[in-house]
Amino acid sequence: MRTLPIPVLARKVRRQAHATTGASLSLRNHASRTAAVLAAAGLLVLGTATAAHADPPQHLPQNAGGYEQTFSPAYDYDGDGCYATPAIGPDGTLAPGLKTSGAINGSCRDQWDLDNSQTYARSKCNNGWCGIVYASYFEKDQAVHGSGLGGHRHDFEHVISWVNQASNQVDYVSTTQHSTVKTYPRSQVRFDGSHPKAVYHKDGPSTHFFRLANNNDEPPENHYGNWRYPPIVDWNGFPSTALRDKLMNADFGSATIKVTDKDDRFRNLLSNSKPAGIPFDPWA
Repeated sequence: MRTLPIPVLARKVRRQAHATTGASLSLRNHASRTAAVLAAAGLLVLGTATAAHADPPQHLPQNAGGYEQTFSPAYDYDGDGCYATPAIGPDGTLAPGLKTSGAINGSCRDQWDLDNSQTYARSKCNNGWCGIVYASYFEKDQAVHGSGLGGHRHDFEHVISWVNQASNQVDYVSTTQHSTVKTYPRSQVRFDGSHPKAVYHKDGPSTHFFRLANNNDEPPENHYGNWRYPPIVDWNGFPSTALRDKLMNADFGSATIKVTDKDDRFRNLLSNSKPAGIPFDPWA
C-alpha cells in the first residue's frame, strides 16, 4: 500500500476521470465528489501500485539548433484527438501509452498534457536545401469511441520543413498520413511567421495524422486557443546519447519514430517526401 502526495494524486484523478467527449454528467459529478473527498483527506491509500492510466513522463528541456527552432511547426490539435506528450523522460522512463477505450480523446487531452508537450527534431542539409523532420508522440491513436477497432496504443506523426537555404524560408512542407507522406508547396501552407501551421486531425472514421491548417483552424482548438510550440529536442540535444538511443530503439508497437537511424527510417522518410526537382540528397 502506498500514499500519494496531493499534487500527484490530483493529477491522476484528473487523468483517470477526464474525457472531453462522451463523458456523462453523472461520471463528471462523481469524479468531482471523489476529488473533493481526496483533497480533504490529503491522501489516497491504494490497494495496488498501478494507476488505471499512467501519466506520460516529464518532458525534456528544450535543446535544439537555430534552424530547428526557426522553422518548427506551429501546432494545434483538433478536439477529437490527444495532445502530443513526451515519449521519454529525463530518467529514461518510456511513455506507457494508453489503451484505446473510452472517449477518443479520453485521458490524453488535459491541459496538463498540453503543458507537458514535446517535439523531437532532426535535420539533414546539402545542395542548398535542408530537410528538418519533426516528430510528435501521442499516447494513443483511437478511431472509434469506446473501442480499439482500427486504433492502437502509441502514435508518432511527423512534419517536415523543407528549407531553401538561398531564401532562408520553408518552400515545402510534408506531413505523414497513415503509412504515406504528402508534400505541399509553400503556396498551400499557412504560416505563423516562419513556422508552418499543422493540425493533428482525425481522418473521418479512421485514425489521426497531421494536416496543413486551413481557414477553419482559427482560432486553434487547444486549451489556450493559440498556436503551440512544444519544447524541441534535436538529434544532438538529448541529455545523453544513451537516453537518445533508448528512445530511438524502443518498441512502440505499430507506431514508429522516423528521426532514428533504425531501419534507415530517417533517410527513407526524407527520400519519400523530397519535393520533386530539388537537388537535395537524403542519402548523402
